[in-house]
Amino acid sequence: MRNDAGREQRIQTLFLHPVESYRLAEGARLLGVSPGKLKREASFDRCEECRREGKWRFTWRQLALIAFKQWTLAEVVDALGADAAAVLPPLLALRTVTLRLPEYILRALETIASEDGTTVDAILHGELLDFAGTVADRMEAKVPGLRAAYHFPTPCPKLRRRT
Repeated sequence: MRNDAGREQRIQTLFLHPVESYRLAEGARLLGVSPGKLKREASFDRCEECRREGKWRFTWRQLALIAFKQWTLAEVVDALGADAAAVLPPLLALRTVTLRLPEYILRALETIASEDGTTVDAILHGELLDFAGTVADRMEAKVPGLRAAYHFPTPCPKLRRRT
């Protein structure tokens, strides 16, 4: 996990005190990145709507989407503490589980996490996020709120109707 003393405060500011719009410098400061990096992230996400009349402006949702590339869900939940339940969808609550995995999978996860400077939890979360996306529509009727949690912080798209 990244060691950043100001990270917790920035996470709390972004999630507990959201505002409608952020200037480029303000968004970069909140995320703890340079303005150039924030522009690159926005461009990478094809965030054309982040530029208005030649100036960079970010909605809270746009900045939050980029934030989840900077911070893991665990970092966000830990920084928010008890307030996490008030600002995050209920199904984003973290739960500890015990798994039994073959040694080669565990070693692969540990190696990639070490190379990426992150945790096994973060690597596994990324892999399982892909899985959740493939079953989100199918599971919504059985697990209400799953799609909203999967799509957070963007509003989740309407269920596709089958004909």
